[in-house]
Amino acid sequence: MKESEEKEEKLSVFCIFAAQNNPTMLIYFLLLCCCFLISCDNNETTTVSNTTTKTVLRLHHANNFTIEKEGELTILSIKTAWKNAQDQFQYVLYPKGSKAPKHYPKALKIPVPVERIICTSTVDVAFLAFLDATDKIVALSNGTYVYNKKVQDRLAQGAIADIGGSNTIDYETALTTNADVALVYSIGDQEAYQKFNEMGVPAILLSDFMEETPLGRAEWAVFVACLLGKEVEAQAKCAQIAEKYQALKKKAASYTNQPTVLTGAVYKGTWYVAGGKSLMASFIRDAGGHYLWAEDESLSGVPLDFEAVYAKGVNADRWINTSNWTNKETLGASEPKYQAFKAFQEGQLYNYYKRVTENGGVDIFESAIVNPHLVLKDFVHLLHDEKLSSDSLYYYVQL
Repeated sequence: MKESEEKEEKLSVFCIFAAQNNPTMLIYFLLLCCCFLISCDNNETTTVSNTTTKTVLRLHHANNFTIEKEGELTILSIKTAWKNAQDQFQYVLYPKGSKAPKHYPKALKIPVPVERIICTSTVDVAFLAFLDATDKIVALSNGTYVYNKKVQDRLAQGAIADIGGSNTIDYETALTTNADVALVYSIGDQEAYQKFNEMGVPAILLSDFMEETPLGRAEWAVFVACLLGKEVEAQAKCAQIAEKYQALKKKAASYTNQPTVLTGAVYKGTWYVAGGKSLMASFIRDAGGHYLWAEDESLSGVPLDFEAVYAKGVNADRWINTSNWTNKETLGASEPKYQAFKAFQEGQLYNYYKRVTENGGVDIFESAIVNPHLVLKDFVHLLHDEKLSSDSLYYYVQL
């Protein structure tokens, strides 16, 4: 008997017992069940303290931030901004035209909805595109590498200011855009965060890269959506993405074969493989593959020497993310020892260069954050399709 059926049977037995022995108990129990079912079906949880009532928006996959509602206020709290971060970051969003709240003294207070946004990464562009809000972008760093066509056109027209690269942001130009907020990243260096705040432009950290699952990263779209008053819409869209992802994961679980997978390539004398807790490792696992470094605890790349990778990966069935190499011949010529790998000999080499711009913008680094189901679909195909065609893949190509 299925677990749900067992629970229903136990519930029925209890109800019969209560009705026969204590009708009052039955009424109380049924009311309690109703309350429980309502709370489980809601995306919100309400808590009451001595002074305030807060509603916590339920997040299904992201673990590194929280969203609380307190009257007209929205409180965004980041748990860990970067690895080993000690600083706490909190943002209190309040309606435009009203006074900023006096409590939450350490939080950055921002009137919403925002209309003018500075983006310092193409990932920011992806979140805003997901929310149909790229028209809110007034400045962008690394604009040369943006893939989104609408944003490319607005950059070319001068509607979006090009403010240089991530490490060379032109803050003077950024200031002329009269932006409401700046979306920034940090792995410990807070220069951009501090500079924008000093200029009077509230800087909001996005720490999606600290999530351990693709769906967790995608759900940071809800965090960004709060700035626009679109959190309900974002929750619904994230739920649709999650449903597609889980369906693909279920399909992958039906395959009995689990191909072994090697990642990365040598860069300046060091081979960087994806960490065992990285998104790449998650995609491989969820697609029904066996990642050779699955036991590693790192969220990012793991530096290894060639011999260590050769010993473990020479017989891998698939070789994914071959650094900057886009064809088998140049990969083999760059390091003759590559040619000894089973995946090289059998042509099972894959890289993420199907969707690129003339300037070298790679779409997987942009839109994949809100399209994890499309990445997973690629992985299911390249791991399990016996007759793989280029039309089967969205982000990846076979070398």
